[in-house]
Amino acid sequence: MLRLAPKGCLVAAEHGRPIGLTTAITYGKNLGWIGNVLVQRRHRGAGVGTKLVESAVGHLRREVRSIGLNSYPEEKSMYERLNFNAIESFVRLSTSRPIGKKTSEKRDAPFSQILELDRRLSGVDRSRLLRVLHSEFRRNWAWILNGSRVSGYSLVKEYRDSSEIGPIVCEEMSLSTVSTLLQSSMVLAGRQPLELSVPESNRTALEAASLLGFRVEREGLVMCLADLDKVYISPAIAAFGFLDKG
Repeated sequence: MLRLAPKGCLVAAEHGRPIGLTTAITYGKNLGWIGNVLVQRRHRGAGVGTKLVESAVGHLRREVRSIGLNSYPEEKSMYERLNFNAIESFVRLSTSRPIGKKTSEKRDAPFSQILELDRRLSGVDRSRLLRVLHSEFRRNWAWILNGSRVSGYSLVKEYRDSSEIGPIVCEEMSLSTVSTLLQSSMVLAGRQPLELSVPESNRTALEAASLLGFRVEREGLVMCLADLDKVYISPAIAAFGFLDKG
């Protein structure tokens, strides 16, 4: 996030010591996203999180037409007090089921096509974020071709103690397509557990994940600021990227 949007990385401090943080990023002129609202335990309940979100909204409001964030149910009331409305539900899924040995094949993703596909199907310009992800996880992309044209893609991100699939974007939202992208990403994943966040309205993606052994861990909400345009959740999104970055 410091690489992508350094001015959107906001820190709350007490006597010069950091006690909380949040991040805010823009995707072109259409969408701003707030994430990573974290407050040290002993400072919770004192309004620190509220102030951080208010600062992030103030930072983004001048630049974009809509502002969104993801929330779990226990934080919903705080965001509602800040004029956010729930517009979509998502489910956080996970599995520790092995799918096979990680491939050693060296393939370069058709990245320019992936960028064009994502911009067209998601409705926003996430190219800055995707370029950073491409530099960090260069060999962890899977894609589907329709002739010579990319019609869907997925990415798996490996962290120190887990992996996460997302985003997954598909031109054709079929069980076969989503299952193929999920299986390919599972092969690419090096660390367990493997996590995935799916819009609850996307029944095809939920079915594909269930058939591959994913189980529901948590439910959450996508929320947007009520006095701006409504955040658009494209039906082409089979899985979100990591939740703090859309």
